[in-house]
Formats: sequence, structure tokens, C-alpha cells
Amino acid sequence: MLLNYQKKLKGKKIGLVFGSFAPLHQGHLDLIMRAKKENDGAIVFVCGYTGDKGDPRLPVNKRYRYTREFFKDDDLVAVYSIDDLDLGVELYPNGWEGWLEEAKRIFELAVEDKDATRVWYVGEVDYYNDLINRGESAVYINRAENYISGTMIRANPLRHWNKIAMTFRRSFCHNVLIMGTAAEGKTTLASDLGKYFGTPYSWEWAQNYVRDNAISDWEFDSTDFMACLEGQYQQNRTMINAYHNRGVFFADSDSLTTKMYAEQYAKDDTCTLTPEEYSRVAIMAEEYARKCRWDKIYILRPKGKFTDGNDRFMIRSSLEVREKMFESLVESVKKCYDWSKVTILDGSYIENFERIVRDVKTVLESGEF
Repeated sequence: MLLNYQKKLKGKKIGLVFGSFAPLHQGHLDLIMRAKKENDGAIVFVCGYTGDKGDPRLPVNKRYRYTREFFKDDDLVAVYSIDDLDLGVELYPNGWEGWLEEAKRIFELAVEDKDATRVWYVGEVDYYNDLINRGESAVYINRAENYISGTMIRANPLRHWNKIAMTFRRSFCHNVLIMGTAAEGKTTLASDLGKYFGTPYSWEWAQNYVRDNAISDWEFDSTDFMACLEGQYQQNRTMINAYHNRGVFFADSDSLTTKMYAEQYAKDDTCTLTPEEYSRVAIMAEEYARKCRWDKIYILRPKGKFTDGNDRFMIRSSLEVREKMFESLVESVKKCYDWSKVTILDGSYIENFERIVRDVKTVLESGEF
């Protein structure tokens, strides 16, 4: 289907590059840049199958999508996919004949001149010999001086962060979620951590929504809550994909935090949200939650006096009410996320801050939580 969405390559000589791209990295780009500049363009074949070395973090369909996204503004590169299992050929080092037939078929569809010469660019001597022995034209590029591999990156993504193609970094970013009831320090904590480590951080999107629309949260109906669900999700997503992301992202709240507020407001007759509307909000909140990947979740336990920022519904601010909201939040987290990744924080602000700093420093050293 995607043949309809890519421009056909023009010219008499086309370079070809194949790989699993789990992830796409500078080693692959060494080949692709040479292939497109020494010829009239390049075709990139994303290869793999369900359960290969990219799974579960980078299944072949995602690698195909992210590679297309990376080259979306490059008219000299066309990206296609070959799934070995769908094709029905044996896996490497066997199956070359059937695989090459599929590559030739795609080649003829991807170029304007079906008689154009094709030249393979490879970084492995075995690939070069296999292609030459089958009558193909190939160029071997020795990358020994600046060698990087997908295996090395998957073992410790943060150590090789700058070698990972931008569109693939989202799959290796360590996403840290900070949750809790109102006025417990989530926003300040996420901000301070982001500044401390020099990485992206988000804030509770609903706070901006309240200010921008001159609305109080007790006035929120289902439309307002839905807007907050989408806004928080998109803000977190934007920060994860930010150019200045160095491999760790701190999020202040997510959709389950919004669900927690909505549940409480739906129980209060003085609030606009009805129980019927809440049921729809809850379904959407959990759907958004299932789209997220959090490597670590910190939940702040309610404590102390609620600080009035003049933008919260003060009737729902007592410690007793916030403890009930906390319990509701915990149940939602257990339902939608992996509880083994959760840590409950009940210390002072500086104790909580230092606990997270220690955890993140461990990640930066080891590459994983």
C-alpha cells in the first residue's frame, strides 16, 4: 500500500541498503548516505520478522514506520519493508534467492526506470560475498574505525545515545512518571529533576487549561476532561521526542491523574461532571494509559496541609479526601500499569528529590532501571 505514498526514484543508478534497523543508527547512515549520494538515490529495505532481535521494544512494523519517518523529507531515499516470515523464505544465511526476488520486485515498483542499475551497499564482508556470488553489484564499506551495532545499542542505549537515529530514540528513552493528588509537589519535582539532569520534563496540562480558559476545575464537564486527557498525552509525547532528550524524561501526571480528579468531582453534586460523563472519561483515560510506556512510576503519598494556589476546588482538599483520591489512583495504576515499576514516596520534598536522583543516576550508569 505504501508504494502509493512514495515518489518513485529517478535516475539510471540506484543504491540499495538493507538491515534490521533495530534501531537505525549512524552505522546504517554511513551506508545510506553513501548509497544515495554516489547514485541517483537509494532504496532502504527494513528487514525482519515477528519475534526477531528487535522485539518486543522495536517490532518490525515500528522499525519500518520510524525509518520512513526519519527519511520523510528526503526525496532521494525510499523506504520499504521485507518480512522474511511473510515472504516464506528461510532465515539468513539461507533464503537469499527468494529474498532477492522480492527485493527486485520492489525495486521495479520503486524506480521510474526499470532498467536502472542497482548497487548494494553493505558493511559486512559476508553480505558482500553473498551478493557478488549471486551476480549482484555491491560495495563494501569498512566501518571498523567507528563501529556501532544494534546489539551494542540495545545493551546500553544511553551510552550510545548520540548514535541512535532521532525517530528511534523514543523507544529507548527512560520515561519517569510522577503522580499524586493536588499540591503535593509533583510539578516542582518534575521541573527540578528535568533541570538537574538537563532533560525534558512536562507539567500538569490541566493547570494551563484552567488558566487559559478562565475556568475552575469544579466547572469541568466531560469535554473539558477529554481535552485534558489529550493535552497531557500529547505534551508528554512531544517531550519524549524532543531534540534535547538525552534519554530520560520526567512527566508530571498522566491520564490516570485526570481520571482520579474526575472520579471525585463526579461524586459531588456541586460539580458539573455527572457520573454518566465520568464513565466515558474513565474509559478514555485508561485507553490513553495503555498507549504509554513508563519505566518508573513514583506516587507521592498525601501529607500535610493543602496549599491553596487559588486554582483548585478547595472543598475536595482535606487530607482525608486526598487519601481517598490517592487510594483510587493506586487502584488505577495497578489496573493499567506494571506495579513492579511503582515506588510510593512519603518523605519530605528533598528526601523524595534525592531518592529519584539516586535512581536516575543508577540508570545513567547501567543503562536500565
